[in-house]
Formats: sequence, C-alpha cells, structure tokens
Amino acid sequence: MKPKKETSKVLFHPYFPSFIELYQKSLVSRYSKENLQSYPEFHTISEKTILELLSFFLEYLYPSYENRKKLDAAFDALSGFVNHPTKIWGILGNLAMSIFRFGKHFPMALKAGVSALHSYVTAHSFEEDLVFALDAQKNPKEFLESEFAMEKLISFVEKEKADAFRNDVCALFSIFSDKELVRKIILIMEDILQKMESKPMIYTESDKNGILLGVAILKEGRKIFDLLTKEAMNLVLQAIDTIENDYYQKACERFRKN
Repeated sequence: MKPKKETSKVLFHPYFPSFIELYQKSLVSRYSKENLQSYPEFHTISEKTILELLSFFLEYLYPSYENRKKLDAAFDALSGFVNHPTKIWGILGNLAMSIFRFGKHFPMALKAGVSALHSYVTAHSFEEDLVFALDAQKNPKEFLESEFAMEKLISFVEKEKADAFRNDVCALFSIFSDKELVRKIILIMEDILQKMESKPMIYTESDKNGILLGVAILKEGRKIFDLLTKEAMNLVLQAIDTIENDYYQKACERFRKN
C-alpha cells in the first residue's frame, strides 16, 4: 500500500469528486441489464442479486465523495489492522484461548478476515493509479467530460495491478459465499470491538471505527449470498471476474497504443 500522504493527496485532488462520480457511472453501466445481455451464461442470476452486488460496490468500495470522506479515518485504522495483524493478536490474547472460544477453525477464520479486508486496501491503491493517470492528462477537467473517459483511464493501469485488484475483489466475494466462515469472522471482530471498548485509554475512536467498518463490510457482503445455492454463488463469482476482466481488456484494446 502507498504511504498515507499519497492517499490524502488523492482524496483532496481537485477532480476527485468528479472522478468518483465517473467511476460510479461506469459500475452502473457494467452491471446494467443492457451490458449483462452480452453474457448469456449469467442470465440466471436474479436482478435482485445484481442490484445488491452493485449497491455493495457503490457503498463500500466506491461511495460518493461525502461518504468517502467520512469513511477515510475508519479506512486508515482498518488498513493498520490489515497490514499489521499482530495488532489483532494483542487484543485477542493467546491462540489456545481463542481456539477454545471460537472453535478449531479460528486461525483460518482470522486469516480469511484479514484477507477479506485487504481488498478494501487494494481498491484504494487501484484508485490512486487511476487518479494519477488523470493527473497526467493535459486538461483533466476536459478529459473527465470526454466520452469513454473511465475506459481511457483504466487502459493506463498495468495489467498486473488490474489483475491484482480484480483477484482481491473476487477473493472478498468468495469469502462472503462461505456463510459459516463469515459468521465466525464477524464474531471475532465483534469480540475485538468489545475488548477495545473496555480499554478506552489504549484504543482510539478511529481504531474502533475501523473494526466497525470491517464488520459492516462483512455483514453487507453476506446478505448478497444469504439465500443463494452454492451453484448460484459460484455463478456470481464467475460473473464478477468475467465482467471486470472484460472491461479492462476492452479498454486496453481500444485505447492502448502499441
């Protein structure tokens, strides 16, 4: 992850609100009925599931600018736990006691929880690359108003970074599809929050908000898969991977100069 000062630079970039609006529009287009018609293999996915998926993207990965500002302090705290999992161990205590309380799958659940939250970090790193690509344009304001602006920006991102972002997002939704694992992760994080509440002189409001954000991400993601069969879950995961990969590949084919 890039240093915090670069994240702040992106957040306060003069065209960042317009960029976020552009990205939201591209997501709505990507998961629209019209675009999904191009994928007959995904026609059995219900409209309700697609709308919930889109809502998750717009609320937790690319929220409106005002909501993004509110989430940023929580995101900074959350990324601290993601990048330094030992902070979690310091709250939970020894491994044997945690296994006794949460079951033998506790280590796997904790690892999966950290992996799930990592996609939030990756999303912001990917976003920075897009904003820096915008900065490189002669007239960023005019560029943002041009046709296919988001596709042009996406085409500037290296394939390795685009693949890493897509893989992290798919990994996040894959964890959502394991209902029992998500349930255990949420229990662990809520336990962490209780311990933080009992030690107000050690843990800040930002620390607690970071964990609250993590719980909210997991609970909202779980809702998408709650009533789906395993086959339907796998189809949703395939759809996300295919749609995001196609969007990037088509952008590169259209705008990259050989």
